[in-house]
Amino acid sequence: MAITIDFHTHLLEKDVNPKDYWKAVKAKNIDAVAMTEHVFEDPAKAYQKAFEKKPKAKTLIPGMELETSIGHVLALAEDTSLFGIEELYKKGIDIKKAIGIAEEENVLLSIAHPWGLDYDSAAYVYGEKKLGNLVENENIGVEAFNGLVGNVGSFFYDTNWVKKPMNFFDYLEKSKIAKKTRISKIAKKGKEKLDNKGKEILERCIKPFELAQKASFVTAGSDAHNPERIGTGITKLKAEKKASPKKILEKLQDKKNVEWVGPNVEEAKNGYKMEKMTIQKKEFISGVKYAAKQAIIKKVKKRIEK
Repeated sequence: MAITIDFHTHLLEKDVNPKDYWKAVKAKNIDAVAMTEHVFEDPAKAYQKAFEKKPKAKTLIPGMELETSIGHVLALAEDTSLFGIEELYKKGIDIKKAIGIAEEENVLLSIAHPWGLDYDSAAYVYGEKKLGNLVENENIGVEAFNGLVGNVGSFFYDTNWVKKPMNFFDYLEKSKIAKKTRISKIAKKGKEKLDNKGKEILERCIKPFELAQKASFVTAGSDAHNPERIGTGITKLKAEKKASPKKILEKLQDKKNVEWVGPNVEEAKNGYKMEKMTIQKKEFISGVKYAAKQAIIKKVKKRIEK
């Protein structure tokens, strides 16, 4: 039996009503969610507000999104003692120190959106080579798919990117869902048709999967800041329904238990059906502003170097 989990959600930043939050969780048939509010937004309060309205059939995993020396990192725990670890709230906490604390406190760390925005994502803040070495040598996970990054990327090449996306690498090629949805067969054709900007954005979606192969464990989450985005990134994990946070995190640490990381999928008669991914106007405008800003920065850097 496998359960569906969204390991990356928010509540306070957009002042989401907990009732709307759980309504979305039910609508997407998600069994468990991690409340990973930013450390500067009071993660304990976010968890408590969500827990008070939690349906009996759902599991809520305590978590928070750290601001480390390499960018944003998710912290996942089996109980609320996580919220009492004061050092993890410090902005710019050294990643190796955070890993050490996590190991002592029985907390799992997973690098959030490694190729997301330049200023908060590890591949840009820390550097790809150093990041690869860190993941390979330390006990840390990787968020292989982030629903927010996937959605912004999908707009630029006018398609649901997961339909013509990428080589999901050996890790996902062995997945039953990947085989039934024929992603690996379509991957090469989709990549060849993308323009340069599309390729750049596509890389932000591909590279986390590649990095995840080196990681101790792998996660996927929506990074939802509003209810309708919950479940746009999910993990399917071999576990019993109503599994406790402790049991889920134990299972997560063995990759053999992970059946799927990526966009939301539902089992159907002829295989698996993928949820259609759309993008809101606000997200599009934000993406355009970001892309324009990065283009200007690159030009300025080149001129300075010359």
